[in-house]
Amino acid sequence: MRRTAPQKVTGNTRYAGDMLLPRMTHVKIFRSTIAHGWIKRLDVSKARAHPGVLAVLTADDLPAHLPRDGANRLFTIFAKREVVFHSQAIAAVIAETSDMAEEALDLIEVEYEELPAVFDIVEALSDTSPAVRYTMEGVDRAELRSHTVGASEDDDEEEEAPKISNITQKMIFSRGDVEKGFAESDFILEKTYRAQWMHQGYLEPMSATVDYDTSTGEFRVWNSTQGDFSTREGMSKVLGIPENKIIVEFVEMGGGFGAKIQPWAAVIAAVCAKAVGRPVRLQYSRGEDLRAGVPSAGAYFELKVGVKKDGTFSAFKAKAVYDSGSFPGSPLMSGSNLLGAYYRFPNLEIEGLEVITNRASQGALRAPGVPQATFAIESHVDQLCKEMGWDPIEFRIKNAVVEGDPMPNGRKFPRIGLYECLLALKETQFWANRNNLGPGESVGYAVAGWLGGSQPASAIMTLNQDGSLNVLSGANDITGTNTSFGLIAAEVMGISPERIHVTTGGTDSAPYAGVSAGSKTLRTVGAAVFKAAEDARDQMFKIAAERLEANPADLEAVDGKVRVKGSPDKALAFELLFSMTQANGAGYSPIVGRGDVTAPTMAPGFVVQGVKVHLDPMTAEVTVRDAVVIQDVGFAINPVVVEVQLQGGMFQSLGIVMSEELILNSRGALANPTFMDYRIPVALDMPKIEVKIVEVTTGEPPFGAKGIGEPPIAPGAAAFANAVAANPNGARVFQMPLTAERILRARGLV
Repeated sequence: MRRTAPQKVTGNTRYAGDMLLPRMTHVKIFRSTIAHGWIKRLDVSKARAHPGVLAVLTADDLPAHLPRDGANRLFTIFAKREVVFHSQAIAAVIAETSDMAEEALDLIEVEYEELPAVFDIVEALSDTSPAVRYTMEGVDRAELRSHTVGASEDDDEEEEAPKISNITQKMIFSRGDVEKGFAESDFILEKTYRAQWMHQGYLEPMSATVDYDTSTGEFRVWNSTQGDFSTREGMSKVLGIPENKIIVEFVEMGGGFGAKIQPWAAVIAAVCAKAVGRPVRLQYSRGEDLRAGVPSAGAYFELKVGVKKDGTFSAFKAKAVYDSGSFPGSPLMSGSNLLGAYYRFPNLEIEGLEVITNRASQGALRAPGVPQATFAIESHVDQLCKEMGWDPIEFRIKNAVVEGDPMPNGRKFPRIGLYECLLALKETQFWANRNNLGPGESVGYAVAGWLGGSQPASAIMTLNQDGSLNVLSGANDITGTNTSFGLIAAEVMGISPERIHVTTGGTDSAPYAGVSAGSKTLRTVGAAVFKAAEDARDQMFKIAAERLEANPADLEAVDGKVRVKGSPDKALAFELLFSMTQANGAGYSPIVGRGDVTAPTMAPGFVVQGVKVHLDPMTAEVTVRDAVVIQDVGFAINPVVVEVQLQGGMFQSLGIVMSEELILNSRGALANPTFMDYRIPVALDMPKIEVKIVEVTTGEPPFGAKGIGEPPIAPGAAAFANAVAANPNGARVFQMPLTAERILRARGLV
C-alpha cells in the first residue's frame, strides 16, 4: 500500500488550495478575449474601486528586471503590449474574497487592435503565414532539461534559429547517405501524420498559496508542484531575489504529469502577496486550467522509409514539426531523437522544426514529445509490414535497437531491453489469444522508449530511540516514490518497511532533490536513499565491530540488530545503538546517514504494447476489448506500484488516441473547456490491462532499477491505430485522436 493512501482516501490530505492563513486574500486573473493583437487601452480604475478589492496589478506593476512580452512565459506574467493567445493573463485582482475578485474582473476595460492569428501548425510553417508574435527574446528550455538527458547544453549549441517567420528552433540529426539508402531500397513508403494538442488531465488545477513577510522580505509558499526546489529556483529568477528568501513548504499534489514543473501560479501569487502585504491564494478554475494552462504540444510529421527484401531498413528520412504555442520551448529534441531511435537505420536524416502558433504555451506531458513521434513511426512500420507481408512482431524483433546501437543524436545506447520485451510479448496471455477474434475485432502492436532524466539528489537517514529509522528527502511523492524509498532503506538495513518512516520536507528542511519528472526520481533520489542507508549502516557496523570485537566485514543487519555473521547471539539491537549514540553521556556520535549522487548515467526504458479493439461497422465506435503492456523496468522494487504505473500510462495513451483533443474555434477560444467536453476515458472505457515486467538491470543503485513512468504513455496510441487499420470495419487514420468521424472519413463514408 502506498504510504499516502490512508490520508487520501479519508480526505485528510492537505493540498495547496486547502491552506487557510490569517488575513488571507484571493486572486483572480483577467484574461484576453482575443488570440492576437495589441492592447491599445487598459483601464483598471473601476475594478480598483470595487468593494473588497485591495489591488489590481498589471504588467506596469511587475519587477523592473522582468521583460515585457518576452519569450519566456514564466517571466511574462501579464501581457504588456501584445496578446499572443486567447485567455492570456493581462491583470490580477486581489480581494478579500474570491467572489469580490470575480466581480471586479467585469469592471476592467480593455481595447485591442486585433491582428491575424495562426492556429494550424502547417500554416505557421509557411513563408506567407502571418506572424504569430512580434515580441520575442530570452528562450528558456529548462523544463525540457528537467525531463531528459537527451536535451543538453551541447544540443543547444548545435541548433539553428533561422530567421523564418514563426520558426523558433531548427535542428538536424543525420548519419550515412540517405539518398544512397533509398536507391538501394526494394520498397519505399512516404506518409504524413498529425498529433493533436491535449491537456494533462490532472485532478487538481493549478494552485498556490503564498505568504509574504514584510519585515524580512521572505516568501512562504504552498504550491501544487512537481518540485519544491524548482519552484524556489523559478520564483527567485522571476522575483529577482535570493533563493534563501523563498521557503517552499511541501504539500501533496493532485496530479501533474509534467505540467507542474514551473511555478506558474506561485509567481503570480507571490507578486500579489508582496503588493498587498498579506497572504494570497490563487486557484485556477477547471475552465481556466484547460484554456490557459500548459497543455501538450501538437505535432506534424513527414516520414519516408526505405526497406530491403530481407526485412531490414535501408534509409529513414523525416521532418518532425512541434507546435510550441505562443512561447518557445517544445520537446523538439526528445521527440525528434526518439522518432528514429527504436530501430537500426543505417542511413538517417531527421529535420526538426519548432514553430509557434497563437495557442497557450505548451508544457510537458509524460514523455514529452514521444507519444506524438511514436504514433508516426509505429503507424509507418505497421504499414510497411502489411505492404511487404511481414509479421509485425518478427519484423520489430529483427530491427530493434540493442546495446551499442546509435541514436539519431549520435549517442550510443547502453544496455536496454527492447529486444527482451518483444520476446516477452510471446509469453503473455494476450499473445496466446491474439487470433481468437470475434466479429469486428482486431489487434495492433507498437513499441516505444524513453531515455530517462538525470539530476543530482541527496537524502538523509537517522536512527530513532525505538530502533526505527527516518528517511528525509526533498522529492515530491507523486507516484508512490516514498513507498519505494522505504523499501530501499528497509532492504539495506535488514528491517521491515514498517519500521522506516519516509518524509518529504520543504526547501528549508530537506536536502536537495530535483523535480519529480522524466522518470528519474527513483534513479536519483532513490539512489541517494540507498547510499544514505548504507552510510547509516556502516556507522552502526563501526560501533558494533568495536563492541563485539569483530571485523565490520563480518557483520550484517538483520531484524533490527547488527550481528556477527554465523553468530546470531553476538548482536547489538538498533535501540541499544541509539542509546550509545544519542543518550546523555553517549560515547559515540549520532547515527546520521547521508546519501548524495551526481546525475546518473542514461538508463533508457523500453515498452511493447498490444491492443484488441472492436469497431462498430455503422457508427465506427471503437471499444478496447483487451490490452497488454510489457516493459523493461530494470528491477521492480515495488512490483505492485510498477504494475499500476504501467497500466496507468497505457490508459493515458489510449485516452490520447481515442478522444482527447483541445479544440479551438475560429477566434482561438477553447471550444471544450470542461471535462464534460474534453473527453477523458474512465475506468469503464478500459479492459483489465495485462502486465508483464521485464528486468534488464542497469547495474547501478538502487538495485539496477530504471524509471518507469514515461515509456508506457508512448506506444498505446499507435497500437490502437494499428488495430483500427487492421479491422475489417476500419481504415488507416493518420491523425490523432481517431474519432468516429475520422475513421468514417478514412473509409470514404463521410
